[in-house]
Amino acid sequence: MKNTFHVTLNDQIIYTYTKKTLPARLRRFLDEIDEKMSFEIRMPESIINNPNKIQKLQYVAMSLFNAIESNDTNLQEVMSAYLLSNHPALNEICIIEKNEIINLELK
Repeated sequence: MKNTFHVTLNDQIIYTYTKKTLPARLRRFLDEIDEKMSFEIRMPESIINNPNKIQKLQYVAMSLFNAIESNDTNLQEVMSAYLLSNHPALNEICIIEKNEIINLELK
């Protein structure tokens, strides 16, 4: 199991997360997030009903990227903990941004 992952933007590391011991209340909150996403994920222009695990991880990874851009450290911590808890082999979230189009890949 990995304890660290990086977020890269156009091949530059912009964020590194190292796993921490999660308090019980945060573990419960992460379970609640996962349960809510099991029904649907609301996107600005669409709704994904009954998303699969990959869709959930991609959504949370994009939320993490938004939290990094807005410097929301609390949301960064929660989204990072969710990602590593649900994808223990995660090494990198690779984001390529070109002409306002964002491509995201979990590696």
